[in-house]
Amino acid sequence: MAKKLTLLALICVLFASSSFAQENYGNVLGNDRPAWMDKVYVGGGLGGFGISSDRVWLNLSGQVGYRITPKWNTGVGLTYQYFKWKEPINQSFNDYGLSFYTQYIIYQPFFAMAQYEILFLDNFDGRDTYNTFLLGGGISQPMGNKGFINLYALYNVLYSDGGDNGRYDSPWVIGMNFGIGF
Repeated sequence: MAKKLTLLALICVLFASSSFAQENYGNVLGNDRPAWMDKVYVGGGLGGFGISSDRVWLNLSGQVGYRITPKWNTGVGLTYQYFKWKEPINQSFNDYGLSFYTQYIIYQPFFAMAQYEILFLDNFDGRDTYNTFLLGGGISQPMGNKGFINLYALYNVLYSDGGDNGRYDSPWVIGMNFGIGF
């Protein structure tokens, strides 16, 4: 039951994460800001939150990325997750992680994506480290001049059937994120 609720929390995280992106590729403002700053984007937000009679969970995330070209971007993300089981164990867990990702637009609106993730998860005996390597793709839809929405499906190639996969109950990660430029 705990794994199912954890999976539900992770799905909420993936569907609710948000980011903010910078879409300009030159120094269009005419100020002294370096042109490379127009390719940097930051983001994050409340990735998931839930309360039930026996559980509480919260996910906060952030990311910093760089648009190498108009079709190719890469970046780093940070994640913090809090889980508390009230009954029957009255135990809380503080999980955190770091991810590195890259996306390439193959043909608008389709993109390919790779992400390496290191998760440090609390358990009853201490802390465990989990590595995931996600490959897949998705669809990116621009929204106005500086906004976008991404839908994606990624496969964890390090997933082991019957093995300990941390908070993941499936090798598939399906998600959505959106952003608004500065």
